[in-house]
Amino acid sequence: MRKNDLIFGIIFVVLGIFIFTQTFFYPSLDKGHPGPGLFPNLLAILFIIFGAILILKARKPSDAGEEEAPPPAHGKVANAFFVLGIIVVYVAVVDIVGFLLTSAVLLFVLMFKLGAPALRSAISSICITLFINIMFLKILRVPLPPGILGW
Repeated sequence: MRKNDLIFGIIFVVLGIFIFTQTFFYPSLDKGHPGPGLFPNLLAILFIIFGAILILKARKPSDAGEEEAPPPAHGKVANAFFVLGIIVVYVAVVDIVGFLLTSAVLLFVLMFKLGAPALRSAISSICITLFINIMFLKILRVPLPPGILGW
């Protein structure tokens, strides 16, 4: 039994149930349109599902020869802090530079630093940025920071 998986699985299930019960009090919209509780409900359901998967995974009998995992290598810890740094930089500059440029450049840097080839990083970062931009502007109708481009 993996103790960490069991603990985090229980935490995620409980948190998911809590979020789901709190969205009962959110208002609903007319004509069957999804209301403000849709996104938290989806997240709560995902929390419950993935928490249950962690619990089931932790309950499987472990191999007798299984040893404790070695501590993370220095590079993995540095990559984790790099990701956190990218998030901080994103929050600091997105309003000034704009969503399109900031997201594309920081996604490229992040993917390239984590080992993806340069061409694949460039294509992926542009496609992901454009997809998110279209989702927010056209479908969700939520404006993203235009920044220096003014788009």
